[in-house]
Amino acid sequence: MRATILASILGVLGFTTYSMPRSTHEVIFERIEVPVVVKEYIIVTYKVPLIIEVPRYHSEEPIIVRPRVREKAPVDWDRMMMEGVKYFEGYKSKKYYCCAGVATIGYGCTKPDIVNKGSLSKSSALRILSNEITNVRARVRQAVTVDLTDNQLNALTSFAFNCGMTNLNNLISGPSRLNSGNYKSIEKLLPKYRMAGGKVREGLEKRRAWELSLWRGETNLTH
Repeated sequence: MRATILASILGVLGFTTYSMPRSTHEVIFERIEVPVVVKEYIIVTYKVPLIIEVPRYHSEEPIIVRPRVREKAPVDWDRMMMEGVKYFEGYKSKKYYCCAGVATIGYGCTKPDIVNKGSLSKSSALRILSNEITNVRARVRQAVTVDLTDNQLNALTSFAFNCGMTNLNNLISGPSRLNSGNYKSIEKLLPKYRMAGGKVREGLEKRRAWELSLWRGETNLTH
């Protein structure tokens, strides 16, 4: 009723009205099965080579590859000889007589002016020994007329300090001996100097064996 009156009024005023007709259609929902194709993907691992570009250098000179060589530490033959002499001589603070009956003191010192002091400290004995070894080594150099290695020089120095220069000259001089170029003669003759006071002394045998090892250049020396 109200709608009819309102439409009449709007018509009088000149307005056109429109009314949507009621739909006569029905919405129908239907389930439809649609086939779906699913593609399967397989992951395959491939080994791909790695290419590294290395620059090339052209050289006419050959490349020298030097092997790694372990260098041996140099041997201090002077120190080795000194330690051996100290061991065999032994330190004595008071005057004593060695197996040959010679008055001695310190490390085998036989000089009367020092022996007659009656006593000698170890530091003084070491200083005197060092000076005497230096003097004996110089005299050995003068006596030997052939070339010597450092270990050979020290072996003869120990021998001369213990046995004296007269015995050293007998050892190296004469036909077929060291000064004639026969180095092998030392290994044959040196062990014979093992007597003192008319008897063979074990201590001298050991010292000669040690000096021969020093002469041969052996580093694993035992006293």
